[in-house]
Amino acid sequence: MTGSAIAYGAVSVPLLRSREILLRPPSALEEDLFLASCIKCGQCLQVCPPQILKLAGISQGFGIGTPYLVPREGGCILCSGLPCVLACPTGSLDHDLSLGKDAEMGLAVITAADTCLSVLGVNDLVYRLENLKKTGISSTDPTELPDIVLSLINRLTEAEKEVWKNLFSVPEITEETLPNILENLKGSDLDWLISFTGSFTQARTSCQVCLDTCPIKDERPIVFQPKTNPDMGHNYLWPFVTKTCVGCGVCEEKCPTPIASITITPRLKWSEKQSTQKDDKNRPA
Repeated sequence: MTGSAIAYGAVSVPLLRSREILLRPPSALEEDLFLASCIKCGQCLQVCPPQILKLAGISQGFGIGTPYLVPREGGCILCSGLPCVLACPTGSLDHDLSLGKDAEMGLAVITAADTCLSVLGVNDLVYRLENLKKTGISSTDPTELPDIVLSLINRLTEAEKEVWKNLFSVPEITEETLPNILENLKGSDLDWLISFTGSFTQARTSCQVCLDTCPIKDERPIVFQPKTNPDMGHNYLWPFVTKTCVGCGVCEEKCPTPIASITITPRLKWSEKQSTQKDDKNRPA
């Protein structure tokens, strides 16, 4: 029996406290308090509209059964009213929080400037279409092309929409007529669509998906600063994370590069010094 107790201890002790810091739902208390007060009831998961919350497994030690999210798989959209917070029976998710813009889940960090499309001056929709051409539509997520076309529709100017109305014989260019447009695109040469997409006004702007898809984008959590590479003379836009970022993870989820160029560091707080250091560290040579 003593041998069993020792064996159990040898296995369980390393698991009592995980070294990995998880991204918690909005308004989660400081990690130690959160772990001490969360009763692992799962109520936050049940009421989460986009269903992006998960329950931690055994590798999280004391944190087993606590809620977290993986940004790349699904960021928090900071739902109106924050239902996950309201559903928490213990206050592990602080009930004083009522606005998503005050969530403070973590902080976005530009972790791969060398692949960031904004820095490279690449339009995200053209980039995604070129990837479809490389991989083949049949071997990719069937929602990818509809999502690209819908994103393009939302960026067209009124004059450009008139061109599409005539081209696809639809009364309006909206999400409602998307199925008709996609039907017309069936079998189309992707080279044509890439060229077509690149000819519109939206293609003059490099990728800004991290800001465009942010649920609190009106708070300007990311700003794009024009910079010039001193060696190459190349102009580019540097995505600079501001103090209004709450680390919801949507930017990491939506980043179109194979490995997200922007990632969320849980619990990290914004500071002038810290932000400047990240900028210098990741700035292209």
